[in-house]
Amino acid sequence: MKRICCLIVLLAAAMTNANAQFYVRAGLGYAMPQAGQTMDGTGQGYNGSQSYTTYTQVYNVKPTSFSTGVHGILGVGYLFSDHVGVQLDGDAGLSTKKYTFSIDNVSVGGVASNVDIVQRAKGPFVVIPSLVLQTGGEKINLYTRVGVALPLSTKIVQDQILTNLPGTGSIEVDDFTLNIKNSFSLGFSAAAGIQYKLSDKMSLWGEISMLSMSVYIKEADLTAVTANGQSIALSQVSGAQVVKYSKNATVDSNGAQQPTYSQPFSNVGIQVGIKFTLGEKRQHVSRHNNEDIDDTKKPFRRR
Repeated sequence: MKRICCLIVLLAAAMTNANAQFYVRAGLGYAMPQAGQTMDGTGQGYNGSQSYTTYTQVYNVKPTSFSTGVHGILGVGYLFSDHVGVQLDGDAGLSTKKYTFSIDNVSVGGVASNVDIVQRAKGPFVVIPSLVLQTGGEKINLYTRVGVALPLSTKIVQDQILTNLPGTGSIEVDDFTLNIKNSFSLGFSAAAGIQYKLSDKMSLWGEISMLSMSVYIKEADLTAVTANGQSIALSQVSGAQVVKYSKNATVDSNGAQQPTYSQPFSNVGIQVGIKFTLGEKRQHVSRHNNEDIDDTKKPFRRR
């Protein structure tokens, strides 16, 4: 209890510091895969190709992160002093990268087929609370931040496109669209950047950031099926239309349960933006500048 009280007192003292200030910031950036996975839990790749021959399988796989692409950042912060503060950012994927993995000459229902698995994250959104440390320079300010990443949205849209020769003399293209849901999983984020002060209220900033995060697949729901561009009712599709994933799955012939695996969302990003300070720094003012001094209270007086 004493420790909690001391913490409250210290926090209150920091919030009344003469140099404390609120600010908001906004920016745009581009994220690239960082330590991205190349294979999913089924042994297939996220990005690249796989081809079958009579006796061999040939792979060409590339790293993947579903948070890759153009991002928008909006955040608020509070500086306790010139050098220490806290910040809360919302990081939204505005245009995430589409990944395609092509499988050639694979048997689907006894028919040699080509399969394209196309998937991308649908509006990923991560909230990042972090601690901010900075040099506190008047014109140029260097800073770093470190915190946790809370994924609020990590849905993935996947299309499984099958192209085959069903024996009718014409090529048939079937497209199975799935919505993939992932479990919540805590990640970590860090950045180093620089700010350039344009005025008392406005600064430009740029930073290099890193996000370390992967989430486990939880559920895959079949939402649409087309054959040669024509919609097919889901009631006409055989097999499980909802597949649950878990760490303790029992897999049977129905295939409605599968063992879970992680989905990659780690990245390295470059962001630039603008920062608005909402309050000016207050300066300490000496009482002697504002109050008259009574000569009768001086210890020594000139005669």
